[in-house]
Amino acid sequence: RFTLDAMPGKQMAIDADLNSGLIDEQEARTRRRQIAEEADFYGAMDGASKFVRGDAIAGLLITGINIIGGLVIGTLQVGLPLAEAARKYTLLTVGDGLVAQIPALIVSTAAGMRKMINPTT
Repeated sequence: RFTLDAMPGKQMAIDADLNSGLIDEQEARTRRRQIAEEADFYGAMDGASKFVRGDAIAGLLITGINIIGGLVIGTLQVGLPLAEAARKYTLLTVGDGLVAQIPALIVSTAAGMRKMINPTT
């Protein structure tokens, strides 16, 4: 986030160096291209981190709802003692949470492989 906020200052520093003659036009273009690539990368990472944070919060909410729902169903419908229902349905909820993370792992791996194979995408 802070890297993105510093981008205008970096652009102005390049302009100042160019105007004072410290760098030539080609060097200014090269530096601007590097700054644009950094901005694209850090912008994508900022969006990805927000998505991951939201996904984690949703996962925790779903886990909590599953545990509470399992306790209610286990005690009221199945007639299990509270401790037995907690043990059984908590274990099932953890398993469900682990299985739910498999698609995210596959998508993340595929995106990483794609970026390694073709860095421009």
